[in-house]
Amino acid sequence: GAKPDPRFFLDATVISHHMFVCGDLNYRTRLGDRTLKKKSKSRKVLTLKASDPDDGPDTNGSHFEQAKALVEAEDWKTLNDGDELKMALKDKHCMCEFNTLPCYFPPTFKVARCEGYQYNEKRTPSYTDRILWKSNDGMTENVRPFLYEPCPDFITSDHKPIRGGFTVKLNKSLKSPKTKSSSSTRELNLLISDIKCKNLPVMDAEVMGGKADPYILFMSDPKPILYDGAWPSSKVIRRDLNPVWKHATHLKLDSTASRNSDGKVDLAGTMLHITVMDEDLSSGDDVIGTVSLSLADLFVLKRKDDPQKTTICKPLFRNGLEQGTLECTILSAYLKPKEEKAFLKLTSRKVKTMRSRGGTVMDKMFGWAM
Repeated sequence: GAKPDPRFFLDATVISHHMFVCGDLNYRTRLGDRTLKKKSKSRKVLTLKASDPDDGPDTNGSHFEQAKALVEAEDWKTLNDGDELKMALKDKHCMCEFNTLPCYFPPTFKVARCEGYQYNEKRTPSYTDRILWKSNDGMTENVRPFLYEPCPDFITSDHKPIRGGFTVKLNKSLKSPKTKSSSSTRELNLLISDIKCKNLPVMDAEVMGGKADPYILFMSDPKPILYDGAWPSSKVIRRDLNPVWKHATHLKLDSTASRNSDGKVDLAGTMLHITVMDEDLSSGDDVIGTVSLSLADLFVLKRKDDPQKTTICKPLFRNGLEQGTLECTILSAYLKPKEEKAFLKLTSRKVKTMRSRGGTVMDKMFGWAM
């Protein structure tokens, strides 16, 4: 996947606050045995005799006529039910957690280079041209679509382009946990325990056991919140696709990076990326998948001295696909230094935090990675 920062090796579908995908995605209409449901409306649809040699022999036949009849009847629901992209998203075969709007308009492919919709009879009319979007944890309400339509007068392609309009709330307009000026002596702490994964993908060759050697990196965005020359990490569990970590991890957020210029805690738009890695002794370690969490949501505390408990059970994602699940319990609190010891006793697990550069053979040779 796209990686906007080579030092921050998670793909763009994971670290982006909002991500938009648009273009000719080439998903077609597969109608099967669907029948025409609406006959009350009428739209004149012309048929273009194919002259493109790439169109091949006439094998489309009744499928084209069926789709054409649905377009003429403006039966958008039936056409959308046969949309391959809709099916792929529902079955999580691609772009998991991405959204797209239904197409309540004529299919945009394959048409003549003229105004309106004159379809090529060698291709089933399809919604190949699309706009999708995805928002990170805690930000799904910050994007609102208000326009989604084709451009029927566009004549320089055998596709009709799609245009969309969206309102997006900026980070500066988002609410962050309110703190009093006296809270400047308190620091933000996380205690993560009961960590386990299920159904991780096989990462190693059969000769190496055909499983994975998972460990966890606790990553943040912005980076300085947790990064101090290396990311906090867990121990490695060998050859296990359903690992359970028996220790808890204590994370202390950097007091400067988590505050604004007025010295107040400001977590709007900040993220915790719990990333499961696969250790590879012969090369760089590989990302298995990531669960992204809004730090602002983790610190919505009724009282600063009363820890907030959050139970997580979410899919791990990499390059827009699910890669198993991660479960854990997270305690969050604003603490004075003298309160940390009591906070760490809230879990029955042994608390351990280590650092890992997580990657290269040279790192492992010098003991920088577990």
